[in-house]
Amino acid sequence: MPRTTIRGYTVLRRGPGAVRRVVGRAVIALALGSLVLVGCDSTSARAPVSLPVPKAGDVTFYLSLPSSTTELSRTAAGVATPGSSHYRHFSQLDKAADQFGATDEQINAVTESIKALGLKFVADPTRLFGRVIGSTQQWQAALGAPLSKKAATAKSPFITYGLPEQVPPALQPPGTSLLLPEVLVYDPTAEGRRPPSGNRPTSNSASATPASVRADLPWPSNTGTPVVARCSSPLLDQRRVYSPQQVQTAYGIDTLRSNSSGTPLITVLDLGGGWLPGDLDLAGQCFGYSPPEVSQSQGDGVATAIAHGDDETSLDLQTAAAVAPGAQVRLVQSTPAGILDVFSRAVGDSHGVPDVVSLSYGDCALAEIEELPKYTSVIDAVLAMAALTGVSSFVAAGDHGSTTCGTGVPGTTLSYPAVSPFVTAVGGTRLTLGGGNSRTSEVVWNDSVYGSPAAGGGGVSRRQPRPAYQDGAHAQRTRAVPDVSALADTVPGWPLVVNSTLQTVGGTSGSTPFIAAATALVAASERAAGRPPVGLANGWFYKAASRPSAFFDVTMGNNDLGGVGCCQASVGYDAASGLGVPNWAVLPGALAAPG
Repeated sequence: MPRTTIRGYTVLRRGPGAVRRVVGRAVIALALGSLVLVGCDSTSARAPVSLPVPKAGDVTFYLSLPSSTTELSRTAAGVATPGSSHYRHFSQLDKAADQFGATDEQINAVTESIKALGLKFVADPTRLFGRVIGSTQQWQAALGAPLSKKAATAKSPFITYGLPEQVPPALQPPGTSLLLPEVLVYDPTAEGRRPPSGNRPTSNSASATPASVRADLPWPSNTGTPVVARCSSPLLDQRRVYSPQQVQTAYGIDTLRSNSSGTPLITVLDLGGGWLPGDLDLAGQCFGYSPPEVSQSQGDGVATAIAHGDDETSLDLQTAAAVAPGAQVRLVQSTPAGILDVFSRAVGDSHGVPDVVSLSYGDCALAEIEELPKYTSVIDAVLAMAALTGVSSFVAAGDHGSTTCGTGVPGTTLSYPAVSPFVTAVGGTRLTLGGGNSRTSEVVWNDSVYGSPAAGGGGVSRRQPRPAYQDGAHAQRTRAVPDVSALADTVPGWPLVVNSTLQTVGGTSGSTPFIAAATALVAASERAAGRPPVGLANGWFYKAASRPSAFFDVTMGNNDLGGVGCCQASVGYDAASGLGVPNWAVLPGALAAPG
């Protein structure tokens, strides 16, 4: 069999057939306490509502709009609750936006106010917020002073622009508020060697760990069999990495896929990373699947595709592609500060809403230290809108255990947006396989004993009230994270090809797109059968947990990296592993019919 050597591993080409190339096509696309009524009929001209195409030189800030977020949240919860007469009765985005977002009259009034400053305003399709757009010169004329500017660097090729403390009243018309004081703009000329965009650990993490973390144990090895791969690599030879097929067999994906129909629609959210189509091709060749074509759109501040092969984005795409190679995969690419932007563009896609959205990112400060409360409120509202329109949103619970904010903040701290009630927060486990790649054991992911201070995010929120789907799951009055978990250990970990090199990686950045893609297979089958998709999966998951074998319960291990006494695995739900790991051979049968 002929071999073609590439850096780090060798592809074994089976036969003369050409491998399909993945092409990234650039198609460039808080709630205040306002008493203004929304959702009313208006005779005013139709408002400017769209997803603007980012252009070079644009600087975009966000402005909240009057909205009925309390009613939106209540309605979104109803369509996500099994047993409700509204369960899985989803709305079209434009109708939901008209009902819960700003009216044409309100948006037009804001537009005129912004236009008078020489800037452009466009309301988001959710009608929950809008984008104020201008060049640096236009912003200076509007503000009477230049935006502050921090130059991009090779490690972070994003220019930071900031508003002055005082802005003209016309920039914040009545019932609105500016959401972010700073925004980022990609500078491709600064692109160079830079660290990963996310916090995903690698097998080399121990070299940079604190002295307090000791490698008491050697890294485990891949004891599962068989390991099927069409490539060679030292990681495979040394059994330091799993193949996608091994993990899929262990978690019942083989059975799920054999019973699936339809075309899954998967949207991956990229915050400042980038990816290389050739890496996805090589991963498919190595592990025996034909990667789907990836349709890429650009977000605010990223007028051109990011010229960088990032491990975070690459892991998301390769993991989802291996689970659902026949899927339609979309990638929304924004800056590291673009959480609101990417979710809104995923939901507002002109081709329709996806089955699932996957985000492998989180930030402690937003949720736990009360920074930017209006901004997080608007993100939560957009996530509620996603749930109302039938989208399943999956977010990584993080890789810093129960102390995402570090030990400088007392007690447990979680990651945002994983703590949002309108997402499924995905934690991590350490998986051990045996013959036939069957599960022989599974514990909470915590690599501190191997010299790496990394563990699955989990704990109880300080402020977010407990959502109804967690009633009975835990006793505290606030939301607990994660909801579910899956493989996140570093060695043996997820296989990842970056810059033509095979790596083993860990983190909830691997478990999240895996569970998202599996859910997309279920949603596609439902649509193919003439039923609605899944929507927010938490109601389904928590109800199904009472069914025998629907989840692999994880009852051992903890995610405590800071010595705060939390969190320990136990029988049933716990804040270290959630409900456990979905058994995809059984779980789809527990999905309740629409109300």
